[in-house]
Amino acid sequence: MFNYAFYTAEEFLKDEWFREWVLSPSPQSEDFWNEWLRLNPEKQATVDQARAWLRVLEMPHQQVSKAEMDEAIDETWSLIQQRQAPAGRVMSLRAWSRVAAAAMVVLGLSWAWFLYENRSPSQPSTSQAATQPQGLITITNNEPKARLVQLPDGSRITLEPLASVNYPKEFGEAERRIYLKGNAFFEVAHNPAKPFWVLTEKLVTRVLGTSFWIEADAGRPESRVIVKTGKVSVFRTADLRQQASNKEGVVLTPNQQVRLLTEGQRLAKSLVEEPVVVQPMDDSPEFNYVEAPASQIFRDLSQAYGIELVYDEQVLKHCQITATLGSETFAEKLDLLCRSIHSSYEIIETQVVIYSKGCK
Repeated sequence: MFNYAFYTAEEFLKDEWFREWVLSPSPQSEDFWNEWLRLNPEKQATVDQARAWLRVLEMPHQQVSKAEMDEAIDETWSLIQQRQAPAGRVMSLRAWSRVAAAAMVVLGLSWAWFLYENRSPSQPSTSQAATQPQGLITITNNEPKARLVQLPDGSRITLEPLASVNYPKEFGEAERRIYLKGNAFFEVAHNPAKPFWVLTEKLVTRVLGTSFWIEADAGRPESRVIVKTGKVSVFRTADLRQQASNKEGVVLTPNQQVRLLTEGQRLAKSLVEEPVVVQPMDDSPEFNYVEAPASQIFRDLSQAYGIELVYDEQVLKHCQITATLGSETFAEKLDLLCRSIHSSYEIIETQVVIYSKGCK
């Protein structure tokens, strides 16, 4: 399943999960689609349009396969776009039985379109009148350099070249929701009462107030979210229907990232390639130690980078280190410290595990 936030009425018509909800609703489909529409009110008109067409299909007719249904929808959509009468189009189907079945679909959908287009302008549907927004602002960065976008709530987005973002003129009372295509860096204004949502084709990111990168370039095999400050939760866009039972998703803190692996569509959490200091010690860029316990230095390093270091304090209790750590990378600092006490380390997902035999 792709990101429904970007679906057209035609794409909704072809989606089996959407069809099931409209024609044979179950408690699961009702829960999912009602919640999805609550979170995506700007899609109400498109959904109502697609529902009106599909409900016509409840009339008795010959069984139609999914392929025949899709082809019939394509034919009807083409007719609608050209605004021609259904009788003026010849459908090239391979067998008469298929013609009869698909024709029933086409006629039904065309009739639904006629009713939809000719409804009284002064009497829109109740759901549309209640929830349809004024429209989304779309900004695309067609420049060769990054572009800064200021959102209504004070949040800022740095759009990379060719990236685009959609957002409302004013955010609602319950949440802040935008749609992204491409790569961008976010600095989100803190507001616990209004969670901030970023939806891409493959990933959904939920935050309260933080800064993070999202890489959702259609040309990349993997999508990725990288956290600089604060905390976010990330889950697959395809998992929106399970959101009610899995609200947390994959939780990320500074210097952590998650990638959506193409193989198996699995979320893989790890440290970023080059962690940065998120909480300097005593506002100083350097770590100065003279015969300091190794365990103390590892604690300071863990606090400064927001990264969990796992080690055995009892094993390290006799290990002391004299060192000045400054502009080195996180990996270089670890290498220097571990070599000085004849130890080693391994990065396992978002943890650094230190192996040592102790010091005499």
